[in-house]
Amino acid sequence: VDPETGAPRLACTAGKQVCVFDPVAGGEALLLIDVGSEVWALAFFADPATGALRLACGCHREVRIYDPVAKGEALVVLKMDDEVDALAAFKDPATGAPRLACASEKKVLVFDPLVGGDALLVLDIGSYVNALAVFKEPATGAPRLACGSDDGKVRIFDPVAGGEALLVIEVGDYVNALVAFEDLTTGTLRLASGRADAGKVRVFDPVAGGEALVVLEGHAEWVRALTAFTDPATGDSRL
Repeated sequence: VDPETGAPRLACTAGKQVCVFDPVAGGEALLLIDVGSEVWALAFFADPATGALRLACGCHREVRIYDPVAKGEALVVLKMDDEVDALAAFKDPATGAPRLACASEKKVLVFDPLVGGDALLVLDIGSYVNALAVFKEPATGAPRLACGSDDGKVRIFDPVAGGEALLVIEVGDYVNALVAFEDLTTGTLRLASGRADAGKVRVFDPVAGGEALVVLEGHAEWVRALTAFTDPATGDSRL
């Protein structure tokens, strides 16, 4: 959402550029950001001091942070060891400061995306990470980070304290996409995982773990992206 107008905005990768659109009115891109390197992942977050919107662009060996309203040069550049395949933003529960989880090869690095510098935390996953999703632990409100990798597992971590995985979910094949959402009929948390075996999507309980609660089929190809929303007419969850 544009903080000045309240209008929705949609950022799309296009090679070495990021295009920002009005997804309601359509038309030409409102803004083109020349990143200078292939962009593989995007994440929005806000500067808590000013409310200004920021856009993180994951590239080869870098994450570049831009103002997606005013454009201009990168405000912060985070250095990586390799290609950045996924990004996820969350807040430090103690300070409210933004944090950015960056999946690069077999690690996930957590940064302060406003200050930059070295990673605050490094999670060694042991397998290539292709997808990230953040959610809050229902009992405590603590942030959790789901990491989907090519060994067919989703590992759940505390992205502030680090340490070993709190939970490992066996998906069974290369995990391409993740999204967390609330089951509005029960108020329980759910995690949807897109995988490579004929495009199946499996829905799990990311707190209790266990087998898939729902399996969605019928996709001809790999599921590369997921998003969840609420049907405004019925209040039902949609994926």
